[in-house]
Amino acid sequence: AGFFISRCIIVGDEKEEIKEAVSNALKKSEIVFITGGLGPTSDDVTRDAIAEMLQRKLFFSDAIWQKICERFYRRGIKEIPEINKRQAYIIEGAEVIENTVGTAPGMILKEAGKTLLLLPGPPAELTPMVEEWAKTLKDTSEAEIKVYRFGISGLPESSVEEKIHSFFSEKGIKYTILASPQLIEILIASRGDFKDIHIVEGFLRECFSENYLGIDPPALPVLIGNLLKEKGLKIAIAESCTGGLVGKILTDTPGSSDYFQGSFVVYSNILKRRILGVPKTVLKKYGAVSEECALYMAKGAKKKGKADISISITGIAGPSGGSKEKPVGLVYIGIGLPKNKFHIHKFIFPGNRERIRERTAYQALELLRKYLI
Repeated sequence: AGFFISRCIIVGDEKEEIKEAVSNALKKSEIVFITGGLGPTSDDVTRDAIAEMLQRKLFFSDAIWQKICERFYRRGIKEIPEINKRQAYIIEGAEVIENTVGTAPGMILKEAGKTLLLLPGPPAELTPMVEEWAKTLKDTSEAEIKVYRFGISGLPESSVEEKIHSFFSEKGIKYTILASPQLIEILIASRGDFKDIHIVEGFLRECFSENYLGIDPPALPVLIGNLLKEKGLKIAIAESCTGGLVGKILTDTPGSSDYFQGSFVVYSNILKRRILGVPKTVLKKYGAVSEECALYMAKGAKKKGKADISISITGIAGPSGGSKEKPVGLVYIGIGLPKNKFHIHKFIFPGNRERIRERTAYQALELLRKYLI
């Protein structure tokens, strides 16, 4: 049960390009998923392209148009744009998949023993449609495809690859590495149970120590929340260049009120002084982006937030504001712990403004995780 994906192709909104890509895919695959291009606008040309490629006609479905109208009416829209009628056209011979979320229906087409699925682009629409289609598949009696996720935190993708490549190659184990700001995932797909799971786990645990998060680890903010709850600790945050991003990430987790006291977004020096008590002399001598300022911010957040733990962040996210001494990407992260212990860490992150802020936020959480374990 299940299928391995052989390839993913991104095609522009050009009929000839779509026809060529789908035609080639049909030569190499039994099932082809085509997502996007089923909307009402002039650049939504997928249905037209596939109809031309298969040399089939398009016909207007009154039943589908009625459902589209009803969806608009439920949203309080009485005057429906005429161009939405494009979404009611169905390719000859297609089985329609109802869209319970949006307006564009999906289609299942059979061609020379192959299956094509035309689906709308938004994941919220196509996911339930694929799940509904999957229920119609017959059990092939093959073992289920299982994907095992091994989490590594606090290291770049290249470092992880360098450490694991020889081991996996010698064992003949195929793997994929996925990188995100909060962790690196090593994915192993197996038809049926993966028999070497304990060998791989032992190797990763020995190789990465505290950076190894285990199999199918929860997201980093969830890990932080679990640790804080287990230890009965409260946290408060002081943010400057990240503008409240760390607080947002932590409070995305339901139940975060059990441990999250609040976040102080102190962008200006005035608020750093008035709210967190950063001395004017420190700001004048060392500047807002400094180890000293980060320390006072961590102390102020912990005190004002009546917390056991604190995080402070001050830096230069860019694209302007940097200098030779303090370049764009320079960030100081402070961690406040019980018993009046404070640690300040300096980083210089590459990338644009968004990337620097995101990396800073998750690096702060990773630092805190290591102090808590």
